Amino acid sequence: MKETLTPPKLATRFFRWYCHPKLRNSIEGDLMELYGERLAKSGKLKANALFIKDVLLLFRPGIIRPTEGYKNLNTYGMYKSYFKIALRSITKNKTYSLLNIVGLSAGLTCFAFIALWVNDELSYDKFNTNYDRVFRLVSAEKREINFIESAMSSAPMAKALLDDYPEVENAVRMRMREEIVTHKNQQVLQPGILLTDPSFFDVFSYDLTMGNTATALSEPFSIVLTESSAKKYFGDDSPIGQTLLLNMYDSTGYGVNYMVTGVMPDPPRNAHFTFSMLASFKTIEVVNPDVLTVDGWGDGSFYTYVLLRKGVDYTAFSNKIALFYGKYIGELFNVWRSIYSYRLQPLSDIHLRSNLRNEIAINGSITQVHIFSTIGIFILLLAGINYTNLATAHSSGRAKEVGVKKVAGADKRQLIFQYLSESVLMAMVALLLSFLFQGLFQPFLYQVTGKNLLLFSSPLLAVFLFGATFLLGILAGLYPAIVLSGFKPASVLKGSFKSGSKGVLLRKTLVISQFAITMTLITGIVIIYSQMSFIKHRDLGYNKDALLFLRVHGNTDVIRGYTAFKNDLQNSPLISGVAVSNSMIVGGLGSGGSETVDENGNLLQVNTSRLRVDPDYMEVYGIDLLVGRNFTQQSSAQDTRPVILNEMAVKKFGWNDNEAAIGKPFTMGNIRGEVIGVVNDFHYTSLEQSIQPLAIYPLDGRFSRITLKVDISQADKVVTFVENTWKKHFPSVLFDYDFVSQQIREQYLAEQRFSDVFLCFSVLSLVIACLGLYGLISFTVFQKTKEIGIRKVLGATAKSIAVMLSGDFMKLVLFACFISIPVAWYVMDKWLQNFAYRVDLSWWMFAAASLLVLLIAVLTVSLQSVKAAMANPVDSLRSE
Repeated sequence: MKETLTPPKLATRFFRWYCHPKLRNSIEGDLMELYGERLAKSGKLKANALFIKDVLLLFRPGIIRPTEGYKNLNTYGMYKSYFKIALRSITKNKTYSLLNIVGLSAGLTCFAFIALWVNDELSYDKFNTNYDRVFRLVSAEKREINFIESAMSSAPMAKALLDDYPEVENAVRMRMREEIVTHKNQQVLQPGILLTDPSFFDVFSYDLTMGNTATALSEPFSIVLTESSAKKYFGDDSPIGQTLLLNMYDSTGYGVNYMVTGVMPDPPRNAHFTFSMLASFKTIEVVNPDVLTVDGWGDGSFYTYVLLRKGVDYTAFSNKIALFYGKYIGELFNVWRSIYSYRLQPLSDIHLRSNLRNEIAINGSITQVHIFSTIGIFILLLAGINYTNLATAHSSGRAKEVGVKKVAGADKRQLIFQYLSESVLMAMVALLLSFLFQGLFQPFLYQVTGKNLLLFSSPLLAVFLFGATFLLGILAGLYPAIVLSGFKPASVLKGSFKSGSKGVLLRKTLVISQFAITMTLITGIVIIYSQMSFIKHRDLGYNKDALLFLRVHGNTDVIRGYTAFKNDLQNSPLISGVAVSNSMIVGGLGSGGSETVDENGNLLQVNTSRLRVDPDYMEVYGIDLLVGRNFTQQSSAQDTRPVILNEMAVKKFGWNDNEAAIGKPFTMGNIRGEVIGVVNDFHYTSLEQSIQPLAIYPLDGRFSRITLKVDISQADKVVTFVENTWKKHFPSVLFDYDFVSQQIREQYLAEQRFSDVFLCFSVLSLVIACLGLYGLISFTVFQKTKEIGIRKVLGATAKSIAVMLSGDFMKLVLFACFISIPVAWYVMDKWLQNFAYRVDLSWWMFAAASLLVLLIAVLTVSLQSVKAAMANPVDSLRSE
């Protein structure tokens, strides 16, 4: 009868596949007996259906066979047990756990901060809808061996490009100013006033919350406020139709009313230029009509941006417009064409890949982005290496625990899972601690970088950190887990277990990697601080430390009352000199084409920086007049203007020596001049740029800066005295002052921030590396506990044992030093190339960094070595 019982084959096979082997025969027998009864009673179709139903209903936890035997049926209890064991292991070994968690959390915190900073740097200007079609016009001046490029161009160029080239969809001009704003009898020095065209809103993705973008900047003396500026001056009242008095482009020198025609949101902080107000560019054209004439083509003090049409090849178009100005400047083109050319610079390149003269704002650096990205990855690697080293060192102490578990029946898969779960749990605790650190140190990050960066402003980074931490926990725990699970219980329980040579090699390799990375960073810090010290103490060619300057902002009262003001100042022993000029010699000067003759009388056309000063200027600034004579009070009234050049101008013009320059003709613009003197070369730009030819002219009446040579040892008293004197003579004018030395420091703010951040991360990498070294020495001491005991019993001194334990590790650190030197040299030489004036890489920089790291490594190793050497040998030999 049984032979005729043929239930559905597929259902039978499924049952036999999932049923526990020990239950299969009895349950299958019951199923077949029940199937036979149903077959006889109800027929084959119904019997088959009921058989399939029974097979499916039997598919439940009590009957399903386990993947590795019935002992694993209660998986919840197993995982709960793993969690408890992991938690106990963490709390039992407090020192190990604390070092591991803190080291990893510190690495994760730094990586998160670096990732936030890098992401912010890479996001600049991407909020613009036409991000890939906006370009800046860049001017290039041909020099003897290279080109000097400037971000500035001339005012008429935007219209010329728009009119002459169908590839240009739109163009906009800009000029950035800092001016005094007067409202309700309150004067405020307002930075970030951007004069621009109505097309500004078409080229860039800005809009108005109040007003019309097409007309808001169409009339002269109109202004658009950002929301923060509107709140600052008008509170909750509507500013539309109201006026602000600005000392900007007014013929009176007392300010002119600008009408508010619009309000807009504050510009994003990740734009390569920001602003507080937009003023109409039409204002410049009304006040200075020459800006659009042939003379205006030579006034390169504006910024020009173009929006190209879709599909235009900007590279080909950039080459096409190199000499586009030719038809507008007449006969000058024959001279200019061999000197000046123009190209387009993508908006995407400006913030990170542009270091031109006269940038509209301080830019970032793609080199710094690459450096910090590499540091971030290195620090994450260091944290992972350190985590693995400590986990490996700690694993050998649990060998007997593994042996007992294996004797009790634990298999290799269970042990691997348990120890991996411990590693991941500890890593997740470190991640939570990292989130806490990020919150605590966020103000410090803002202080160092100037960026208000929050972790959860980038959800993708939080997800990445979680994934990276989980993976790091797996990778860091994988090697110890495999090693632990592979222990032979018989050997371990007899006390004859020894760690394999492969494990020791891995740990030594990791330590070398750690210290090679750390050495590279520490060497970088030594070189960076050497360069910053070089900048700080570099002789700039003038006396920068005792100079206080006052901004005039074009005020007529100050210009007319200057002589009386100067006399009062000079009556004080605190003031030893007073001078005026049209600009500061910090951060660069305006430039233009100049014309003279070489030694053979041939005509020369050279772009030259210019500065206007009074006769007292040289003495106040401590600039040496090498040959010739100084200006007189009547110099500005002469038909042929006297000119003083710097040494670089003499060299560039091909004159034999400084004396040969005296009497040479010198024309700049429409001003005919004659060289009357030569001064020493002094730095009027940052040390990132080389000194270029400079022409110094006498003032023609108006000036913008008053410089005082003061007793710097009594700086507070000086400022108080000067302010009181200012208010006495100019009670209605804002007192706006600063020290030249402070302006120079601000000039290198980006480099200073870079060095500060680099220092923080370098120190942290050293700490993490030392933790890894501590892990390795701990492992070695554990392995040699009985050997140390035997040596002490046989008469070895604590000193000899400490030297024995430390020697191998110092070899590793020394080897890491030699690996790091060429890497550090290459990277830092690239960084120093950003400076025209720089320190030379010297052996002592690498030696100092190496000695510092070696000293800290010796202290780290000695702490554990001496402790092991001083231990009582009875304790280590008792188990024998």
